[in-house]
Amino acid sequence: MQGKILDYNSNMKSGFLRDESENKYHFFMGDCTNPEKLEMGADVDFEYDGEKATKITVIESVKDISVSKAKFIKETSAKKSKKFISALLILILIVTIGALIGILIMSEMQDRKLKKVQMRYESQISSIKKYLLEGDCSNAASEYNQAIDTRNEIYKYGAYYSIETHAQHGHALDIAECFANENDFPNAVKMLDIKNANDADYFNRASIIYKKAGDTQSAQAAHSKAQEIVP
Repeated sequence: MQGKILDYNSNMKSGFLRDESENKYHFFMGDCTNPEKLEMGADVDFEYDGEKATKITVIESVKDISVSKAKFIKETSAKKSKKFISALLILILIVTIGALIGILIMSEMQDRKLKKVQMRYESQISSIKKYLLEGDCSNAASEYNQAIDTRNEIYKYGAYYSIETHAQHGHALDIAECFANENDFPNAVKMLDIKNANDADYFNRASIIYKKAGDTQSAQAAHSKAQEIVP
């Protein structure tokens, strides 16, 4: 049968309902399958055992169904959002860790490449010294020019050799004097660079080479720079 709750006392856990024929029936909360929905005016299905209403089931209204559906959708959306946020955070963490590992690997590779290039540079400087001891000016100059390319390659890895430092390491002045001793002044002068030098001894030695080469103007300029450093 179907009916409607006329009265319900939650403290007494009992109440009355009325069927479609306006007959009233007493009931107890324990005879209701969904007692949490018991309230005045609620539609119900029930049976009658001769004394009271039994097997009572409160029929959900369209409003109740909509509310329940909305609640379910909201809870489902919230769960999906939490899962999505969790997955996104995990993805960000993985990408971040991957990026850090990548940076460390790249840094290590760069360091190895730099060390390799620096070792090549040191080897070239050693070769220049060897050629100078042998009096082989041409090969010393050739090795020096190759060292210039290596020096420029070192710049790409963040290390630095100034032109003056390179000239000192590469024995540019020694190579110039080597050529001068062979009276090969054109090649001797090519090895000099008084614009980027900052050493009195360099200027004095360069002045002598320029003078022997017949370049009195450069010889005087080098001599003047030496005097500016050491009056």
